[in-house]
Amino acid sequence: MIRKRKKTLTLKVFVVLLSLVMTTAGFSANAGSARIIPDGTVSIIENGQVVGQFSQESPLPEGSLLRCEAKCAIKVDDAYMVVDPGTEFSLTPAANSTGLYVKTGTVYFAITESSNPIQMTTPSGDATTGDLTMTDSELRGYVRVSGNETEIGVIGGGTMMVETTSGDMAVTPGNAVTIASMGSGTSGAAAGDKGGGLTRNQKIGIGVAATAVLVAGGIALASSGGGGGRGGGGGSPAAP
Repeated sequence: MIRKRKKTLTLKVFVVLLSLVMTTAGFSANAGSARIIPDGTVSIIENGQVVGQFSQESPLPEGSLLRCEAKCAIKVDDAYMVVDPGTEFSLTPAANSTGLYVKTGTVYFAITESSNPIQMTTPSGDATTGDLTMTDSELRGYVRVSGNETEIGVIGGGTMMVETTSGDMAVTPGNAVTIASMGSGTSGAAAGDKGGGLTRNQKIGIGVAATAVLVAGGIALASSGGGGGRGGGGGSPAAP
């Protein structure tokens, strides 16, 4: 119960922070350029070493590996992001897509039907946001990298297609898709309920009655519900 309340509080804080980001004067005045607003210090990492730091709103160092020591917010094209403390990532906006590399940690995002696709690269595998079915003015989602697993989920606002080398999967609000690296000995991943402190086997068991498993290129994906490689997996972002 305590974990569930903490998770709910975390999501509420994220929504409030994202709303503040979208109405920040600095972001509104620089709608055509990627900018980052740190709540503390942002470190620039090169070859595993911190080579620079900043703590004020500034143009986004595109393509550089960054680590937000506290939460930070990013405006890029027609998308907004909030980055959890300790997350190591880089962002590379392009004409028709936004490249997001997450080494570890969590990046939340808010996108609309007109937003460029987000091409996500992680140590576990790659994925791209696809077609959106909106139920709100914006879709709020996240990508979380922990160990050898990557979790891509939708918090609310609609359903998001997630395109991978193993196929396309529809992620509905409150659900997630997990990509697991095979190289570390992990045989697969389940998109089951992430809450309640469940063990890995319990998570797999939740969706076993309607689980579609796709394996290709050393990547395994699983999703509860839906057939033919499409369906929402259970789960929502756990409290950091």
